[in-house]
Amino acid sequence: MDDEPDLLDGLARYLAERGLVTYTPGGDLTDDCFLEHMPPEPDEAVVLTVYDDRSEPDSLLPYDEPRVQVRVRGTADPRVSRRRCRAIRSALHGLGPVVLPGGTELILSVCIQGDAASMGVDETQRHEHVANFRMEVVSPTAHRS
Repeated sequence: MDDEPDLLDGLARYLAERGLVTYTPGGDLTDDCFLEHMPPEPDEAVVLTVYDDRSEPDSLLPYDEPRVQVRVRGTADPRVSRRRCRAIRSALHGLGPVVLPGGTELILSVCIQGDAASMGVDETQRHEHVANFRMEVVSPTAHRS
């Protein structure tokens, strides 16, 4: 593992500090927040994923605008995942400027949808909801400072 700040790890740790998820860097059997993959268990889980929206980063300004999806799985009751997704959306929408745990400098986080969106149910009838964010993060490179 390198020493470069990791956006997803920082977000997971930020949400854990606020009691919205349980997360341990490197993983723990009691965690319910995961980075980039949704495991079959536990039933109630949160996954944070960076995805490519095809936006081109500025060649001169030292920041990037990654998109982050928060995917929340709950139970057979859709209210469980919807409520948790809304709570996470509330914690992240409008956040910044702040240094996340681990050192990522978040300039701004903006939810790019009005509410938690239903993804339907998985193969075991657990409801899932998502919220998508545009993040602005400080990201200097050799030619952007």
